[in-house]
Amino acid sequence: MGKQYVVNPEPLTGAAFAPYGIAIVAVQPPAPKTGVDWDCWFPLAALSAGQPSVGLVVTRPTQAPITAMEREPVTEMVIPVERAIVQLVALPGDLRDYTQQPDAATVRAFVVRPGQGIVMAPGTWHWAALPLEEPATYYFATEPHPPEPGREDSPWVPFGHGDTVRLVLPA
Repeated sequence: MGKQYVVNPEPLTGAAFAPYGIAIVAVQPPAPKTGVDWDCWFPLAALSAGQPSVGLVVTRPTQAPITAMEREPVTEMVIPVERAIVQLVALPGDLRDYTQQPDAATVRAFVVRPGQGIVMAPGTWHWAALPLEEPATYYFATEPHPPEPGREDSPWVPFGHGDTVRLVLPA
């Protein structure tokens, strides 16, 4: 008869988990990417070189109008952690057209709850997810990619005609 080994749970730390891979633990401010209503740490970890990388966003409530969106040329997965988030999306366009702008008339807002997730199709215009009620955290994963030509300084593209979108949350 073989031996029985007893193991006890231990706190997750980068150092303790290093022999087995990468631990994704509490992020430290300041975030490398920020917006008025969000802070983003990306990449936290990659599955393997050139493959999807994981990032974390802390998002805060806002009443500010949304004036721009970004898009990825690859899929992007979003998964809320502890609270529901609202993901605003606009219809994808032609990824070969670098002058294209998101269309505010096509924006929809979807509630994504913990235990759920979404995978946005390549080219889907989106804003950083917002919390449904109070500040929330979500993970996202996408493949590394170069910025679109002409958008090296910022991926945020204003809506056409100076349009804006305002998210109205349930009372």
